[in-house]
Amino acid sequence: MMHKIKLVATVSSDEELNLANKADVVEFRLDFGEINLKTDKEKILTIRRKADGGNYNGTEEERLDKILELSKNFEYVDLEFDCPDFIFEALSKRAKLIESYHNFKETPEYDFLEYLVENKRGDLFKIATMGRSYEDVKKIVKLLLEYEDLVAFLMGEKFSFTRILSAFLGSPFIYCYVGTPKAPGQVELNSTFEMLSRLGLR
Repeated sequence: MMHKIKLVATVSSDEELNLANKADVVEFRLDFGEINLKTDKEKILTIRRKADGGNYNGTEEERLDKILELSKNFEYVDLEFDCPDFIFEALSKRAKLIESYHNFKETPEYDFLEYLVENKRGDLFKIATMGRSYEDVKKIVKLLLEYEDLVAFLMGEKFSFTRILSAFLGSPFIYCYVGTPKAPGQVELNSTFEMLSRLGLR
């Protein structure tokens, strides 16, 4: 039986939050500024560094302090794979952790990606890398077939289909945009909802 696919709406403003009605989960991108957190949906806290495609300008210490402070209001917290152990340990008592790896230039070799997943400290591992070739698609598919609790897809308009494909291979989330895309090839929430509905998955 097909697992439940949760649609995640990535929001960076109150206006976008108002457009997230069809989402199961809301990812609050607080690196873009303050957003009203009032919603009856599950919430992901994300404060992304510029190096990982985000908009946070402060120091890393300030960022981690802010994540710790805000985490009590969220069901999930997104932490990058190179964050120190202490922050994972501190947050593991408060929320489910999504350990994430982003690469906006390329998709590394399979062995490297497998190493990341094998050594995950979070409840879920998220891989979002730039697609360049069919070989990159095969890497993502192989990972999804081998591992559970994994969100993995390729960025780039040409590879946006991997965001949907990943869910059919076991990924628990499809990250969608409302308002404006937050990453290359991100799929739009309402059209993704309609597509899944036509397939009998909503």
